[in-house]
Amino acid sequence: MATYSCNVTLVNNTIVLNSTNGTGGGICTMETGSTFSGVNNIIVFNTSGDNTQYGTMFGGGASTLTYSCISQDMPGIGNINDTPMFVNATEDDYHLSYGSPCIDAGDPASPPDPDGTRADMGALYFNQTGISGPDNPVSQFELCPVSPNPFSSVVNIQYSLPHDGDLRIMIYDIAGREVFTLTDEYMTSGFHSEAWDGRNAEGQRSQSGVYFCRCEFDGAVQIKRLILIGD
Repeated sequence: MATYSCNVTLVNNTIVLNSTNGTGGGICTMETGSTFSGVNNIIVFNTSGDNTQYGTMFGGGASTLTYSCISQDMPGIGNINDTPMFVNATEDDYHLSYGSPCIDAGDPASPPDPDGTRADMGALYFNQTGISGPDNPVSQFELCPVSPNPFSSVVNIQYSLPHDGDLRIMIYDIAGREVFTLTDEYMTSGFHSEAWDGRNAEGQRSQSGVYFCRCEFDGAVQIKRLILIGD
């Protein structure tokens, strides 16, 4: 949070999983003249009472980010709205996984990462030393944090599979009733993504509220909480 005409510059930060009942789950400028700007940041999976997940400005000046991964659309060159694909966000490991859209996506004018490649977004770069190509294996099954959340139109659901196998992903309401089956098929290893538009199996728009995404693979189950807003 920036106050009293502060001008905050953010470079290669990872700001995730912050929550507030008020304004600005990620960044917030509160006073006249306060601004934030920066480059090569990841600001995702934050929640706030007014649904400004990356942050907001109250009476502040022009605030900009560039070459950053942000949950909500924000103008700025090089910005993306995507899931960063952390190694294991549930265990607070915010290193980037192989295939992350944040790898080599930082400002080309920034100093290169320690491995000599173009700067990554976020605080923890992906070491590409010895990486030969897309055969780099996924080490574990993980259902990544969904984004955006809360959502009003479409929520993106990404996951990683360490080997081929049967996968089932379902959406349940808070009463435990199955609302929609996203996938129920044999999947190859690697990183995958699905999207749910808030509709049930009959194609009708679901009511606003809390839902759960349940992912079953190789005898393991992972669940993420979803919040659908707007009817």
